[in-house]
Amino acid sequence: MENIKKNKVKKFRESIPLSVSQLARKAELTPQTVAKMEKGLPTRKNSELKVAKALQKAYEDVFPN
Repeated sequence: MENIKKNKVKKFRESIPLSVSQLARKAELTPQTVAKMEKGLPTRKNSELKVAKALQKAYEDVFPN
């Protein structure tokens, strides 16, 4: 079974609102990475930190354990 990681990337992104591409640009990542993250697929911690920063949220708020 795949390790799905629940996060709030999509919720925060849509509340701003930003498209996946816009958030990716802000976080200096590819849209594919952001899409993977929103699906809960494994991504690098560094990428997750960039997304949290781009959303102007604390890492723990975006990626709760």
